[in-house]
Amino acid sequence: MKQTIKLTNLQKDMSVIAMRNYRKTLNGLGQKLFDIAFKKVQQMNEEVKLDGMEMIYITQSLRFQGKEYAQSGNQEMAVLYREFGNRIELIRFEFQRRNNPLLKNKKAASAGTLTA
Repeated sequence: MKQTIKLTNLQKDMSVIAMRNYRKTLNGLGQKLFDIAFKKVQQMNEEVKLDGMEMIYITQSLRFQGKEYAQSGNQEMAVLYREFGNRIELIRFEFQRRNNPLLKNKKAASAGTLTA
């Protein structure tokens, strides 16, 4: 399952900057998996199709970049990146809620089937 996300040019640029900087902190298999999402974002036009893990990578990158800006004293940019990261995270939560088979098919236990 994939979620289509539409990004403005500014949001795409923010994502690419954040992902480029966050990528430097990764290595091995983690970096290779990250690179799949990074390439999708770099090559996207107006929208991109991402799975839950790819959305997590973007969120982590945006929050990392926000933290970097905060530490350098640029609070405006820090807030901008963190808020955008929160927006992507909300999209992911909704995507996971809609598509998680454990949540979709879970039924409440009836009183007769409960154990002490």
